[in-house]
Amino acid sequence: MSFSLTLALRFLKSKRFGPLARFISMASTMGICTGVCALIIGLSAMNGFEYELHNRVLSLVPGGEIKTNNHEGFSNLQSVLDTVSAATGVEAVSPVIEINGAFSQGTAFAPALVLGIDTDREKKVIAIDRFMDCPAEVLNTEDNLVILGYAIARKLNLKKGDSVNLSVISAQMSNDGLSRMTMQPLKVAGFFKTGGNLDGNFAFVSLNQALKLSKLKNANAVHIKVKDMLEADRIISSADSEIDENTEYTSWLKTQGKLYNDINMIRGIMYIAMILVIAVACFNIVSNLMMAVSEKRHEIAILLTMGANRSLIRKAFTLMGILSALKGAGSGVLAGCIIASVTPYVTSHFKAWFGFDLLNENIYFINYVPSVLDVTDVLIVISCALLMGALASIYPAHKAAKINPANELNL
Repeated sequence: MSFSLTLALRFLKSKRFGPLARFISMASTMGICTGVCALIIGLSAMNGFEYELHNRVLSLVPGGEIKTNNHEGFSNLQSVLDTVSAATGVEAVSPVIEINGAFSQGTAFAPALVLGIDTDREKKVIAIDRFMDCPAEVLNTEDNLVILGYAIARKLNLKKGDSVNLSVISAQMSNDGLSRMTMQPLKVAGFFKTGGNLDGNFAFVSLNQALKLSKLKNANAVHIKVKDMLEADRIISSADSEIDENTEYTSWLKTQGKLYNDINMIRGIMYIAMILVIAVACFNIVSNLMMAVSEKRHEIAILLTMGANRSLIRKAFTLMGILSALKGAGSGVLAGCIIASVTPYVTSHFKAWFGFDLLNENIYFINYVPSVLDVTDVLIVISCALLMGALASIYPAHKAAKINPANELNL
């Protein structure tokens, strides 16, 4: 193998091709380089989006929740909490009151899901303090406090300390059998900001404040943190089946799973597209090696007459193809790693440099392209490039090994 490698390197260095052959050689190297570079950048971006999804969205969204169908809340809340906590795969639970309401300020209003939380227990389920400009415990310091999503506050032009009206439907019925509408002025204690649509959909109040607003007798939902987020649906379904009350469950896979699936789908499409680009570039290796075989026919014939076996010639030309692929892949990896590393910095400064955000923060929950370079992805890309280079070398290597020394040396 060492002699085959030496022979391959000598053949590569001693090529006397014309301009067309040199162009084909350069095109094959650049094609592989471009494909590998683009694939590393794209996969790093997908890793970045997946990281931001877990770090931002799923930090503020529980793994799942179980809601009661009783309009007055759970009839035996402590029993439900104990049952869910004992379920396999559950790490933490928290009682929550979920109220559909609308905030209003003057003529402007914004609908939102108001969550009444036990701050100590909720912090074990979701990382609410990471995205708030004030501690969640501030809700317990006095009555009528609310922490608003940043998008709601911006829509209503609210600042910290301002008063805002919250209208909710009470669980109590009026004499005519219709639900009552309750309006309560609240003081803005702070804001939370994650990016994306979460900032315009949620607001937090204390659990006691939510009980007063909704007139419920108990919490009507339980937030759940699970050990394995990808198994959330199965874990929460199993826990829900152990509860005696009339309940229904949902997991983050149903509410936010579409975004996660889209990221994985794009990752798969990117693999296919970029590998095809590398494959097309590797076809140039076939042309390049066929020209090398044509040029080195006499040298190959001399080697065969000196006792070299045909497998040596086959290995040498196969290694030539692999070395050509390695040259392009190495350049592509270097360029891809550098570009992937600077992508977050460059894209995050688009507004300062060009006056606009590259991404809409209200949709993508960030305004830049994140990038997380994964060594495994780099190794997979390099392996694919080398494998395709080896496959592209099979036919030229076979033709080189079939050369007849007698015909080439005119014997």
